[in-house]
Amino acid sequence: MTAGVIGILEFGLFVFLATVAASALVALGAHGYTLVLEHLADTDKLRQKIAMYSRIASGLSDRVESRKNTAAGAATQLFAAQRQEAQLKKKLRELEASPHRFVRLLGQEQMPNKPFEMLVMNSSVAHQVKRGERHPFYDNSWARPQPVHVWAMGLDEARELLERTFPKTVGFKVVHAGPMPGEPATPSPPSLAAEAAE
Repeated sequence: MTAGVIGILEFGLFVFLATVAASALVALGAHGYTLVLEHLADTDKLRQKIAMYSRIASGLSDRVESRKNTAAGAATQLFAAQRQEAQLKKKLRELEASPHRFVRLLGQEQMPNKPFEMLVMNSSVAHQVKRGERHPFYDNSWARPQPVHVWAMGLDEARELLERTFPKTVGFKVVHAGPMPGEPATPSPPSLAAEAAE
């Protein structure tokens, strides 16, 4: 009976050792197979490439965020400029529709000069306003006669000064010329009277 028990123990020990040996062989085989695969696949290069692509992706992400911030700032500046332009256009329309007219002054306001009142308009501006367009250089107010006060020795000198400032070559013409109200009347030269009548 003792021999049977010893036989059973020996068999169990043999099975245990055989199992341990088989497990060790499987582990060694798997480790060897892994090393072979790593060698064939060159994992170091793969890791380096993955790290490089990760850095590139991070750099691209940073550049995209920077461009987004720049675009947002440009959009804000554009909106502010458009709002300022709209405000200026509104003010210009209000000034053009205002019943109070600007009076332009020419010459030296001192003795012995006398003040003369001229009404001047621009025919080129008037034509473009009728077509619903804007003149590239002058505002729409010149489509209507505008008061210009000229200080000069006489009407001839006043006319010369006016012609230098508002030349006929760009469309300006005089629709009225005479002394300021309250000033003694001065005879108008025939040429100026004919121009005012046009």
